[in-house]
Amino acid sequence: MTAISATRSAATPAPAMATTADAKPARKRLQPAERRAIILQTALKLFAQQHYSIVTVRDIAQACGINVGLLYHYFDNKDDLVRRALGHAIEQLVVSYEARRAAGLEPLAEILAWLDTHIELAATLEQMVKLMADYANSNIRDEEIDGLIAGFYDGEKRVLEGALRRGIEAGRFGPLDVPRVARRIGLMLDGIFYASASRRDDRIEDDIRDLADLVGGMLGVGDGAVAGHRAERRKEP
Repeated sequence: MTAISATRSAATPAPAMATTADAKPARKRLQPAERRAIILQTALKLFAQQHYSIVTVRDIAQACGINVGLLYHYFDNKDDLVRRALGHAIEQLVVSYEARRAAGLEPLAEILAWLDTHIELAATLEQMVKLMADYANSNIRDEEIDGLIAGFYDGEKRVLEGALRRGIEAGRFGPLDVPRVARRIGLMLDGIFYASASRRDDRIEDDIRDLADLVGGMLGVGDGAVAGHRAERRKEP
């Protein structure tokens, strides 16, 4: 080694080794299903904050912290995102209800489980209702969105009418006009979410619990049966 090179070696400090504290934490690699769910939840939230027609694919990608190209890997376009976001919200409601609805559940408990699921998913359902309302008030018609909305209400009708009929057959409920009562419960549920959006009073849980008491009266079982159901729910792990 020459004197010059030796001098340079001594004078030039070795590059510092990166410490653990300096290293950036590794970004978690999401599974495709996880990434897709995050995109859909973010899209639904943005669609609820503004009219869905104003929100762009770029807005959604930025909110998710991903590039637009990756978003297009999962979804064809914004119309596809609107459809999938609505379907994702409906699917969450159905899955959550089925988890609550154990086999052999009493008819009243089935109806109250439907109401409880709306409390559990209130934030998501508020966003879903806003998206459906904006779509209904637009001049746009989409066969798949129409099908999703119709399917949602048909599913609710089956849940409520089925429980009401079983309750009557088992002698748990008095004589009822089943389609009319089921529709009335559904309309009141809708009204609670629309009222929350317009009044901004954050009373969804209280209003649904009040509706549960009202349903008990409509079915002729009284507040005691509803209160008993709530007590049983509190005992569950």
